[in-house]
Amino acid sequence: MEPLNSQDQRLLGDLRALIDTVDLGVDVLPTLVGALREAMHAERGLAYGVDIGPERYQASFTHISGFLMTTEEAHSYLDGFVGTRRDPWGYFNPACPQPTQRNRVLHFQAPGTNAAPTEPTQDERLAPWKKLGIASEEQARMHAQVRTAMGGFLQSVGLDRMVFLRMLVCDGPALLGWVGTIRSEPFGAREQHLMRELIPSLQRRMKLDARLRETGVLHAALEATMEAMSQPAFVVTSTGRVAHANTAGRAWLEHGAGLVAEALKKYLRGEPGGEQLAFSPLRLAGVAPHYLATVQGESAQAFARVHSLGASWGLTARETEVLGRLVRGESNKAIALHLGCAERTVEVHVTRVLAKAQVESRSALIARCFLAT
Repeated sequence: MEPLNSQDQRLLGDLRALIDTVDLGVDVLPTLVGALREAMHAERGLAYGVDIGPERYQASFTHISGFLMTTEEAHSYLDGFVGTRRDPWGYFNPACPQPTQRNRVLHFQAPGTNAAPTEPTQDERLAPWKKLGIASEEQARMHAQVRTAMGGFLQSVGLDRMVFLRMLVCDGPALLGWVGTIRSEPFGAREQHLMRELIPSLQRRMKLDARLRETGVLHAALEATMEAMSQPAFVVTSTGRVAHANTAGRAWLEHGAGLVAEALKKYLRGEPGGEQLAFSPLRLAGVAPHYLATVQGESAQAFARVHSLGASWGLTARETEVLGRLVRGESNKAIALHLGCAERTVEVHVTRVLAKAQVESRSALIARCFLAT
């Protein structure tokens, strides 16, 4: 394999820099597909992923360059195609690509719908059989299989008889994405060398992007789960800082912020910390330890009841907090000290809470709270 010249070395460095630059929330693949197409002197550029479902496959992403259609149209075409296919699919199995194809470059000519089904290409540059480990007697059968599976789709998007230079970027047996370029003439040794050199960088980047997507989904799932909990709940760092709290938790922190850090210290030292807060470790590779903290026991039940009643009565956050302290039997003076406001302000809050709860006294308010289901 001949070394790249100085110009191509610079081009390779630019492409690697593009791949390695991580800007959270920005997908590098759309830009990379265009840059790769230009670097390979290709007519088209394409990258796509396949989500392997129990009943059907679906396209998880599609990025194009040089096609006479929009990205949305290309994604619709591809998703419609992969949804009707099972293994084997073309020259590879998307559910578990063959080891001979993982993170390797493949150079081949797509079959045409008008070509004889038993006529694989005679051009050695475009024959993928050796790399695929396919015996000579199996070549015609594989060619016919690919033609049957892919010919109509390739013709519909204008790719039949085109030459492909592509790589299956994988994380072990899992396909991260198909990335390649397409043109009318065979690709040379230069283009194949460039693409091989890009595989390690692209694999690292696509693995990172997959982890970030998974983390985003897990974060959304954790938030939704916490919000559905009746008791206050928090995600706490190992230093005791509350990184996230559900709605009930944010209200609880108005009076119990310091308790979380102190309870976590006791938990980490293995000391009894009482029954008010319970901790569960949250483990994610490459991330510092975090903990899920939940308020337990009677305290949690009482708080959940107050929070629910506050919402049903249309209380503000401050009025809900006052209601919680009234239920615990605190005087206006004590409540004012906790809230850091004048006692007169507390009296106004109490009056509004009584009115919204449609009761005339504190005792009636407390009774209504504890009788509520």
